[in-house]
Amino acid sequence: MFNSSFKIATVWGIPIKVHISLIVWLLFIALYIGLPGGPTAILFMLILGVCIFASIALHELGHSFVAIRKGCRVREITLLFIGGAAKMEEIPTRPMDEFQMAVSGPAVSLVLGAIGYLGGRYFLLHGFPLLGLFIASLGKINFFLTGFNLLPAFPMDGGRVFRALITPKFGRLRATFIAARLGKIMAVLFGIYGFISQHWILVFIAFFIYTAAGNEYRMVQFQEAARQQGFNFWSTFQERRNGYSNDDKVMISPPPFESGPGSETTIHSMDDDG
Repeated sequence: MFNSSFKIATVWGIPIKVHISLIVWLLFIALYIGLPGGPTAILFMLILGVCIFASIALHELGHSFVAIRKGCRVREITLLFIGGAAKMEEIPTRPMDEFQMAVSGPAVSLVLGAIGYLGGRYFLLHGFPLLGLFIASLGKINFFLTGFNLLPAFPMDGGRVFRALITPKFGRLRATFIAARLGKIMAVLFGIYGFISQHWILVFIAFFIYTAAGNEYRMVQFQEAARQQGFNFWSTFQERRNGYSNDDKVMISPPPFESGPGSETTIHSMDDDG
């Protein structure tokens, strides 16, 4: 999935890449929405789309920062048409560590939303309506991104927060089962809404979340079985890691498509790249 990507930057030693699908998607959205308004509208939508995905990259860097502080290695961040994906070797299993990492991305989006809201009002009040509208729109989209990612649709950020909160009571395996079941229910609701409203990308994301929730539960089942047998799962597969291996994790943040071009779905992947 990430083979057609190229690196645009490196932050904290983490390569940030752009997938070709994102470029195609941004051009399509800019032309589709902006064409009736002429070249200025097209340019406005294109720049807005780029800024949205820059915001998503910062969202993923928020997760990555906490992951690094918790001793996890982040392999790369890739920006795709469905959002941002942070690929890391392991996600913390301690409830508090998982909670902190899950909320760090939405926290970044919330701060960006506040900056956009205040900055937009400032420029609107000082005679720069187009710039004010642009910054305010970006702020609103980041607010939406914050709320969308905090929905309890495991393995999105909100679902991961939910699992972290109930793990002390139910244990990691049972908590994952409950969170995954809730995630599947919400994915079905997303899919129905996307189908009715003809937001086909949302239908795709719903299918992706539904599949990922099941994969996450199976992964935790395997980990718990291995732990009970005294088997170090991650160390055993360390030597198999050459490039992208099946036990890497992918954290994906879908963009707010209803608000324009461009929420952390967080995904553990056994047999795909997210």
